[in-house]
Amino acid sequence: MELGEVIKMFIKKRNMTQGEVASRIDKSPTALSQIIKGVYKPQADTLESLSKVLNVPVPVFHFLTLDEESVPHENRKLFRAMAPTMERFLLDVYNTEPEDLELTKKAL
Repeated sequence: MELGEVIKMFIKKRNMTQGEVASRIDKSPTALSQIIKGVYKPQADTLESLSKVLNVPVPVFHFLTLDEESVPHENRKLFRAMAPTMERFLLDVYNTEPEDLELTKKAL
């Protein structure tokens, strides 16, 4: 999943609008939309602001973007074993469902 998809999913789960989030992170709605669509990668300070507003640690955003191809070959077996459990755990802790990931992917 792309970083923008993860951000969009958490915005929805927090019952916020992109406009609200953009205002709270001191970005224009257009800038946030471009981050969500993957046009631009957020700067570290923007990602930190999103983390605070959405109450999701930055490493969670990054973990949810990992796929097998992004993991070094020698670690893929471990990744395959751990990733589903870790993903479910993180989604549960941060109040979202696996189905939300799929719906967000389809919406983008």
